[in-house]
Amino acid sequence: MTMTFGKDEHKEDWAELKLDRVTTTNTICRNLVAAGVLLPAEVERYKGVLREYDALRLVEVLIESHQLRETHEEAQH
Repeated sequence: MTMTFGKDEHKEDWAELKLDRVTTTNTICRNLVAAGVLLPAEVERYKGVLREYDALRLVEVLIESHQLRETHEEAQH
């Protein structure tokens, strides 16, 4: 993952995020296992499902998986 920040010709801030599909898929699966939503035995099958998603949907699932993991961790404390 790389992130670039800058300003456009109107001096407005922008950010560009580049995600590797394999790393993103692995992160989603790790997050969902940590949240108790995905069984470790189902990871490879779910990776196949994630391969079918377009880039935008994959990012949406990444964000949601992160939120689920955080919620689960907060509930544990």
